Amino acid sequence: MLTVHLATSGDLETIAPSATAVDDPFVEAMHELAGDIATFSRGPIEEMPAQCQVLVGGHIDPEQLANALDLHTIVVPWAGIPGGLVSSIKATGRSDLTIRNIHHNAASSAEVAIGLLLAASRGIARLDARLRLGDWRPRYEPRPTRRLEGARATVLGRGAIGGRVARALTGLGMEVETLGRPPAGGRWKTDDLVAHVKGGMVLIVAIPLLPETTGLIDGRVLDAIPDGIFVNVCRADVVVEDDLYERLADRRLFAAGLDVWWRVPETLAAQSNHSPAHRAFCDLDNVVMTPKVGGGLGEPAIERRRAEEVAAILRAFVA
Repeated sequence: MLTVHLATSGDLETIAPSATAVDDPFVEAMHELAGDIATFSRGPIEEMPAQCQVLVGGHIDPEQLANALDLHTIVVPWAGIPGGLVSSIKATGRSDLTIRNIHHNAASSAEVAIGLLLAASRGIARLDARLRLGDWRPRYEPRPTRRLEGARATVLGRGAIGGRVARALTGLGMEVETLGRPPAGGRWKTDDLVAHVKGGMVLIVAIPLLPETTGLIDGRVLDAIPDGIFVNVCRADVVVEDDLYERLADRRLFAAGLDVWWRVPETLAAQSNHSPAHRAFCDLDNVVMTPKVGGGLGEPAIERRRAEEVAAILRAFVA
């Protein structure tokens, strides 16, 4: 039998918000789907058993990792590999570990990206707010919109999310270029990225946050899509916050759709009153905002889908 630890932490993005609940849907599904091949422990990383073979989680410090001698696999239960985990592995020199992640929420993220793009291009949030007040005048007045058909879009990210987004944009009649890692590896050079996006109407970002992608989308990249639309469903720190805000505030960019933010609540109490950014994006009527829902957290059956992908990885070890 595999020995598997399902890690919990204070991170609201980890496996499930009800980390200690006995009816946690993720835990229930894991027992149902893989209980015949694995024994599960559940709790903070500090409580991981010494004989643990598989860790399901994205956070472990170097000392804990160095002492986990039986650990051979870490399954990150979301898309992307956290930079802190990469640093811990490098610090310990653990070359014997297999690192896996999952894409149970790729469809959710892609659909949110397309929804944000459509809402931003058509000014749907503004129209919705006016009509709720009984105001039909926007229908009869000139209004800022962008038709997507025939326009050019760049999707930064060729993974499970980016691929779905690109197919949807193609279906809308757009000319689409997808960008993965640069051919030489490492980080995109600004000049090269600018050359790819220059003159397009839309830039959608769906890449992991890594040291080489932090701050990748800066003022120069945004200036390459003047009067364009920017959509981000990956991580906020991929973008330089000040550069994005300033170009939206002075209308150098037509609009943005943002699902990821620089300030995320870390406690339950903060969830009902917490600004998502250091700059006042909420004051801009050309920004469509959603609170990190692209990851699927809170969707019906999302934890079941997460468990199915993790269980498939576990079963591969005993196949």
